[in-house]
Amino acid sequence: MHKNKTHIAVKNGTHHAAEKIVAELLMREFAQDDSVLVAIGGPGGTGKSTFARVLADGLPDAVILRLDDYKTSRVLRAEKQVFGPHPEANKLDLMQEHFAEIKAGRTFQKPVYDSPTGEARQTEAFVPRQFNLLDGEVSTYPAFREQVDFSIFIDSDWKTQLATRIDRDIETRGYDREKAIATFLQSNLREFSEYGAESKKWADLHLYCDEDYHLEIESVSDTVFLQHHDLFDSDYAEVGLKGLVVPVLTPFSENWKIDERAFIRHLEFLAQHGVHRIMVNGTTAEFFSLLPEERKQLLKLARRYFPGMIIQHAGGTGLEQNKTEVRWANDFGADAVAVLPPIYPSGLPEAGIIQYFQALEAEADVPFLLYNFPKHTGNGITPKILREVPHYGLKDSARNFELMEHTPNYFVGSSTTVFEPVQQGAAGFVSATANVRPELYAAFEMLLVDAKVEEAAVMQQEVKAYSARFSAGGIPMLKESLARKLDGYPTRVRAPLI
Repeated sequence: MHKNKTHIAVKNGTHHAAEKIVAELLMREFAQDDSVLVAIGGPGGTGKSTFARVLADGLPDAVILRLDDYKTSRVLRAEKQVFGPHPEANKLDLMQEHFAEIKAGRTFQKPVYDSPTGEARQTEAFVPRQFNLLDGEVSTYPAFREQVDFSIFIDSDWKTQLATRIDRDIETRGYDREKAIATFLQSNLREFSEYGAESKKWADLHLYCDEDYHLEIESVSDTVFLQHHDLFDSDYAEVGLKGLVVPVLTPFSENWKIDERAFIRHLEFLAQHGVHRIMVNGTTAEFFSLLPEERKQLLKLARRYFPGMIIQHAGGTGLEQNKTEVRWANDFGADAVAVLPPIYPSGLPEAGIIQYFQALEAEADVPFLLYNFPKHTGNGITPKILREVPHYGLKDSARNFELMEHTPNYFVGSSTTVFEPVQQGAAGFVSATANVRPELYAAFEMLLVDAKVEEAAVMQQEVKAYSARFSAGGIPMLKESLARKLDGYPTRVRAPLI
């Protein structure tokens, strides 16, 4: 099971160095330990080596083990047609042996990779210290999970990774631009996505590398946050499962497959404009037109590229399939799961819906939300259902505000009427139109959070007017409007939408 994370965001106007916080965290966590293994992983081009050097300088007794020295020969990699992130491109068994030596506090001879020859023919002595920083994209791989004491995953958007890889490969490896780009596509977008991306959900700490190479702490494991939350109090605000949630659209390419690049660009667009929570595979995502493997694909992409909280919708498509998709939420790093009642037949008895929800809730290891949308399901959620099904909260697209008192956390399933329910205790709101103009809805959220009543009441009118434009156009109009914000975003919708 993945490690549950506490998501945090930098407070407005805060200036800090993430490296200092991480150094203090490690010194506290392992004050009495010898030969600590700290993995620093993530895709190429995210600043791992730079971070490792700065972190080592901030620790009292630290040394860096560069895992690029454990690459297999360039000739062998070429024969197998594999690149750096591929397990067969690395001497994993030798790494495990040497990590064991570090844990035992014994000096050993480590390989030294020579880039001009593409071989590691020489060795040098490695003397373990208290903090041994494992610098390399494979350091967070499953093979080392039992040996590593603390795992750090550094991520960035693909454009930052590409720019870094191009500069490095041209300057230090003599590649031309075309070869550098081809290497990036194979190494970062194919191999690391297949073999390394999922290790993010096991990491104790996530860092995000901005395009100017400034590092921000994105999330930290719940256990670590609870023990050391004071480290984050001055610079960061906890991002909880409250406030604005954006149900993300699903872009389709010319061959009607999911357009991954457009989806990633949209996630980055939302994050850059202050969105901290999204829902994948919801109504706005056209879940009713997606194959199960496509819904899994979207969840994994979102966890890979969105730095905030993710709610996985896993309802409406049949109990056994829904159980599977709830387990995906557990396994692939979702922060919560939401489920609709059965969408066919309508008018089901409360007892049947209760059994259905209870069976799904039993599969969930993350907060469990019920999703009320009787207009489409024909099966509304009632106070009795809310009483008898253990749950974290309710997303109510019917805006049946009488249900608010029967659920721990009520989310308005619309942005046209938010101010009044929040004043009455609603935990947040779900806005499809925030896909297009996230900055407006993020600003509205902040006014609500800060209890700026007069300003929030005024902005509610602007939000309501903007949202009303899309009431008749639905998902197709949202995509057309987003295409005007993100050049090249595809506007295709799958049948039965037109």
